[in-house]
Amino acid sequence: MSIYIEGEPWALDQMNRKGVAKFLTQYLDKTPKTNVLNVNSAWGTGKTFFLKNWVAEQHTERACVYFNAWETDFSGDAFVSLVASIKDQLHDVIGPLQDAENLIKKFTTKASKTLIAATPALAKGVIKKFTGVDVGLLSEIADGDALAEAAEKAVEKLIETNKETLAIVNDFKKVFNELIVLSSLQRAAGGTAKPVYIFIDELDRCRPTFAIELLERIKHLFEVPGCKFIIATDTLQLSHSIRAVYGSGFASDKYLKRFFDAEFTLDNTDIGAWIKANFSDISDETLVGLENTVELGRNFSHFDSEPVKPDREAILAGPHKLNQHQAAILALALTFKSKLRELEKISMQISAVRTNCKSQGFHFFWAAYLVFLKDEAPDLYEMAIRGDYLNAMKQIKSRYDGKNLYFLISNISVHEIFLHYLTRLREGKEGARQSMNRSSGSELGYIERTNIAFYNEFDKMKNYTTLVELAHSIE
Repeated sequence: MSIYIEGEPWALDQMNRKGVAKFLTQYLDKTPKTNVLNVNSAWGTGKTFFLKNWVAEQHTERACVYFNAWETDFSGDAFVSLVASIKDQLHDVIGPLQDAENLIKKFTTKASKTLIAATPALAKGVIKKFTGVDVGLLSEIADGDALAEAAEKAVEKLIETNKETLAIVNDFKKVFNELIVLSSLQRAAGGTAKPVYIFIDELDRCRPTFAIELLERIKHLFEVPGCKFIIATDTLQLSHSIRAVYGSGFASDKYLKRFFDAEFTLDNTDIGAWIKANFSDISDETLVGLENTVELGRNFSHFDSEPVKPDREAILAGPHKLNQHQAAILALALTFKSKLRELEKISMQISAVRTNCKSQGFHFFWAAYLVFLKDEAPDLYEMAIRGDYLNAMKQIKSRYDGKNLYFLISNISVHEIFLHYLTRLREGKEGARQSMNRSSGSELGYIERTNIAFYNEFDKMKNYTTLVELAHSIE
């Protein structure tokens, strides 16, 4: 159990993030020159999960600080927020001894002096104080001698102030280093002292100016031996945000690299693992499933027809042991070529539809396909629901190569499964009645259940489209 997560570290890990953390820990501890590591991954791909489990695993072996930059963005000053987190969390490590208390107090005092000395905006105040001239008016002084004298005084004072600033910064770094050393030794408890890890999360969600300021402070004020910063960002998105501040022609990617000694990009190619981790709650009895087979040799129903083998496009349980609903999500994700960032949003939208659904059971595939289609191809969604639905399906099949679900006696494309739902919607309650009358009794189970649902609860089944359209606004 940890203050950072519920349960044991990595208990919910489905993407081998534990192995990544172990690799990076070894790398950081054995590479003295790497003091600031950027962990790069797109939004919605589990950076917070990764950092929180990593710090939960490490905090018993070394002193650790976890700093959520987004939660302190409102405070206005990145330096103050970071100092406060470091002070509070390392105070818990070094304990209440008088020497430790004195060091914490000294750290806070030096930090306050550094804040004042290292704020560039104060330079204008220094000039005005010692020359009597507003820096914005220097160029308007008509008297050349007066201008030269004012400028000379300003430069002399700024040089003097700069020396004082450097001395204050060096004092701060010296005290910060003492705090790092003491924290490392205290956590080691007589064993081998390990570098202190400071984890920075959610930086890419902050205001660009706050993010830039925080990176500048870390680079210039906090780099001391025995301290490692791990900064998780959607680096591409952060780069775009910085470019918005400095202009479209600004080389923000190169600018960011100067703050990091190394960059590690998380592997997000295993979509099945992500689905297993993020769709873990879709297995209860309130869901109306397709009853697709996900394991070879397992039979969900009795059929007169001979079983067939799953084809190469069929989605089964696989190495992550997906259930039937998770396999359907994977099939849809691969069909529509969805990225993890998009899947995070799709997951929230499906959940929103489910919580508002009034049908007797939640028809998971019907909702999921509608959400995927609305998200990936809104034009075809509109045509399918309100226009020429057969032409829409033709275009959908042409644009998106459909994956299959396996039903023991056949492999059926997700498009064909959706077409059955869509036909029931477009033909209305009477169409569902006629389909039931034509039934031979040997159809797959989902066909019969869909017919019954659209006949008994047509308005509620139709309402899925309204809910999906409302959920589409959730980002």
